[in-house]
Amino acid sequence: MIWLKELYWGEKAREKGKKLVRAAESGKKGKLDSCWMITLSPYPEGQLDLFKLSELTGRLFDPTKMTVLALAADRAEALALLEKMAGDCLKAGGGVRLKEYFAAQPVTDWRGVSV
Repeated sequence: MIWLKELYWGEKAREKGKKLVRAAESGKKGKLDSCWMITLSPYPEGQLDLFKLSELTGRLFDPTKMTVLALAADRAEALALLEKMAGDCLKAGGGVRLKEYFAAQPVTDWRGVSV
């Protein structure tokens, strides 16, 4: 997986920190499966995708090519992060082109993610 260097964190998800990042990276079933990810959509018409970690194994695209933008402890926290991300994009002059804006941000491997 490719990770946004300045990853967006939900408050509850940040408490789990690197454990959550490693769980997503490994793709193994576990107690963190109920957490949510926000990624760049691999589809040309899509912007961002929102799904549970437990859905990683059943996705129709390759997780190794995913760009993870945010981690949240639950769906409500993920939706709040989406709102914040859209606001940040608007403030930076990206308009509603979330995918383009976040694709241009610095990325890293899972070890370089800031908690």
